[in-house]
Amino acid sequence: MNVRRDRTLLAVLGLTVVSIVLRLAFLGSRVAHWDEGRVAYWIADYAASGETFYRPIIHGPLLHLVNAPLFELLGATDFVMRLFPALVGGFLPLAALLFRHRLRDETVVSLALLLALNPVLLYFSRFMRSDILAATFSFFAFACFVRAIDFDDGRYLYGATFALAVGFGAKENVLAYLFAFVGATVLLLHHRLLFARFAEQSPMAVLRQYLAWALGSVVRHARSIAGSVALFLVTVTYVYAPRGSLPSQGLYYRSCSGYDGYFDVAAAPTLGEALANPLELPHLFAFTLGSTAELYGCQWITPRTDDPNPYLEYLGEMALITAESSTALVALALVGFAVTLYAADRPDDLVSFSFYWGAASLVGYPFITDIGGSAWLVVHIVLPLAIPAAYGLGILYRWGRDAQLDDDTVSVALVVLLGIVLVGSMAWTGYATSFADPKSDDNPLVQYAQPSGDVEPTLTDMRTLADQNEGTDVVLYGEHLYNPTGNEELERRPTCSNWFNSLPLPWYFEAGEMNVNCAPDNGTLESALAENPPVVIVHADERGAVDERIDDRYEARVHLMRTFDTPFVFYVDESRLE
Repeated sequence: MNVRRDRTLLAVLGLTVVSIVLRLAFLGSRVAHWDEGRVAYWIADYAASGETFYRPIIHGPLLHLVNAPLFELLGATDFVMRLFPALVGGFLPLAALLFRHRLRDETVVSLALLLALNPVLLYFSRFMRSDILAATFSFFAFACFVRAIDFDDGRYLYGATFALAVGFGAKENVLAYLFAFVGATVLLLHHRLLFARFAEQSPMAVLRQYLAWALGSVVRHARSIAGSVALFLVTVTYVYAPRGSLPSQGLYYRSCSGYDGYFDVAAAPTLGEALANPLELPHLFAFTLGSTAELYGCQWITPRTDDPNPYLEYLGEMALITAESSTALVALALVGFAVTLYAADRPDDLVSFSFYWGAASLVGYPFITDIGGSAWLVVHIVLPLAIPAAYGLGILYRWGRDAQLDDDTVSVALVVLLGIVLVGSMAWTGYATSFADPKSDDNPLVQYAQPSGDVEPTLTDMRTLADQNEGTDVVLYGEHLYNPTGNEELERRPTCSNWFNSLPLPWYFEAGEMNVNCAPDNGTLESALAENPPVVIVHADERGAVDERIDDRYEARVHLMRTFDTPFVFYVDESRLE
């Protein structure tokens, strides 16, 4: 390895360190988003019970399998629940090294820089959702596919399919990546057929050449292809296989309303049972893969076809979030794609493919999402666009370098100024969205279900008081927070609560091992207050009854449990904090 490549390697490693530090700094300072709290609760439940199965509404089980032992080892906290996504996102710049054979050194470093500093990738690496996991593993899979093709080496297929399987274990939309890959490949083939005329070749002859090459590659690497497919299926089965024990047929297929599941859940084995009795392994494979496909279709495919969402509205929202949060990257991606398309002898395949991939994601995700303003989906748009953006940034660097060699100080100054503006704006946006204002409604990356305001000190006091207290630690008052399910299988702690209305609080109750009771009316409220609970929580619309009955030992603290509404009043017994 020569000095030039050593410098590239050192630069990428340095940017990876920066990336990890940015993702770990103050990682636990933001209160959990509604979705984080929901999934974290189920992970804590799995850590305690050892029982889990695929629930498509919270996506793949990978976070459960990784975070449950982390909770046991390091404790159930906001920092720990986000640690795995932060580390995976932090190591993302290393993927740039897998493209060194395709990209110039300055473009490789530019790619690592964009992957480290892009505000969207930064924010959602500091967020316990599966999007950054699915995106990162899919990006590494893509890099391995590229190397398998370029080096005609089937061994890279194992890395690619394993990464895809792990990404699929995080979130099912890895399937969307495969569709995007196919679409981008078709467009690349169109490039080749179009440019064949300029080379005085027949497009049909070129097409036959590529088909023959593809068939020959399949034949040469048939063993690697078969092995990598087997590895994919085994990995997916391991991640999605049920642990502990299985629920009833109705609960397991709850996502499939009006549809009778094909598999008999009562007769299905869990992972532990199949490992103890290997004769059950084929049954486990069939049940896990088959029922996962059923549940995925019920939750995410059928609703989009039977009741389409407002596509144009969601497309506009996603385009606006992308442009506002990643202005520099989008501008550089457009420049990079335009230059390789119009200024080169032939478009660069990697740059063109990645641009088409990103564009397809922008067009496709508004169709499959079920929530407007889903900023986390922008991860899947900006990640592929980082490659043409790095190409554009590399062009800017070369212009400056050539100007310096020509002693063109004016051009050098302009390039430096433009570079400072582009990189500086990206760094500033990253700071503003992830550190300065990570909960504000003005932040384009903040989704509605993020509690705003300064609720963290109150949650800390609540946990402190619970640790000191014996008996009931928290009382939830009022109709907004009271709605027991009446179904033992559907119960979620606190079992008396309106669980979804109270999110993300159940995560903090579970993590702090708090004893929580409910007071649905004035009579039960008086009985609950007679026991002197350290904390009482009520929706602000129902606080009147509590204000009339609670004494002056309690301080009333009002916090918004969504970005701009849902005010909860926390009555905290401050006398016990002294």
